[in-house]
Amino acid sequence: MNKASNPLDQLPPMVLPEAIGWWPLAIGWWLVIVFCLLATLAISLYCIRRYKSRALKRAATAEHLQLYKLYLQTNDSYHYITQCNQLLRRFCLQQFPHEACASLSGDAWLQQLDKLAEKTLFQSAAGKQLLQIYKPNSSKDIDITELHLLLKQWFKQVKLKQPVRGQATSQ
Repeated sequence: MNKASNPLDQLPPMVLPEAIGWWPLAIGWWLVIVFCLLATLAISLYCIRRYKSRALKRAATAEHLQLYKLYLQTNDSYHYITQCNQLLRRFCLQQFPHEACASLSGDAWLQQLDKLAEKTLFQSAAGKQLLQIYKPNSSKDIDITELHLLLKQWFKQVKLKQPVRGQATSQ
């Protein structure tokens, strides 16, 4: 006798749908990609603008280091002090054009430098050595190393103003 066949055995095999592919992307992934690209662009522009705005500070710091190296070679403290004073004035005039930097001298100049750095640096004995440019003969007893460290710290502390649009930040 023939076994009665099961009617279910006569059905065709079950066809499974294809797996969902990764392409085309869903709208959520497109939004994530666009957001990441915009964030990368914004961060890049911010970093470039920040780098360019600090060009003057980098140049002044490099010039200050060259002045110190020249002092170590020549041991001329009066020349070092006058050149550092000129460097500070040029930096202040270019970075802070609306401040009264050029016309100041003596303690008023030192107070202005402290105001720009928002820290009391030049009211110390090392800072007051910068006033020795007014007394050329007394420049022999100046501790240039202390003054160099103070100026280095001042350049680190000074807060830069944002450049006005169209104003060049480098020399």
